[in-house]
Amino acid sequence: MSADDAAARAGGAQPDTWNGVPVPPRPPLPPLPDEQAAASTTRPDSEQGEKPEASEAVTRPGFIGLPPGMQADIDTIPASAGTPAPDVAPVPAPDDSTSDCELEFEDGTRIAVDGSILIGRDPNAQSTFPDAQSIAVVDVSRSMSKTHAAVQWSRGAVWVTDLNSTNGTRIIDASGRETACVPGVPTPAPRDGGILFGRALASLRARGSDGTG
Repeated sequence: MSADDAAARAGGAQPDTWNGVPVPPRPPLPPLPDEQAAASTTRPDSEQGEKPEASEAVTRPGFIGLPPGMQADIDTIPASAGTPAPDVAPVPAPDDSTSDCELEFEDGTRIAVDGSILIGRDPNAQSTFPDAQSIAVVDVSRSMSKTHAAVQWSRGAVWVTDLNSTNGTRIIDASGRETACVPGVPTPAPRDGGILFGRALASLRARGSDGTG
């Protein structure tokens, strides 16, 4: 170490050389916290810059409710996932009792209701009524489907099942009141009434009620 280096080191100054090699200048030390805070308070506004304005709060409309007559289920699973399938009405089984009923259409055609029969313009066999007899009916209005409905004698009564016909099936009681049949659901038909297969009307009466056997 040279005498100049030793003297500079003893005095706290940075030596210009070390063992004859030039020493790069030392970077300035950062200001102390107190000095930095004081400098920031004395800095002009033009140097400090404008403070960013606080962002305006975005207001969103709250839940205003459902229209009258509507309901909402909150925090529930979809109905399709947890709701059991509705029960399908069973098809009445034919019994061994003797039917005394018959259908009479407006053209005079009479059909005895014994066991199960399929009514339509040209009915096809149905798996739900494997023993049913297919009976074709002339319908000039063509409002009756090819396989329109099943008519069945069971438990001492006549049951009518619409087979997804186009124009539907309706039961008419003695007072003239009509009841629409739900497709696939057997519906009892009262005596002395009638059945509308589309627009084709058939009266339901006891055999022999008009003097014929």
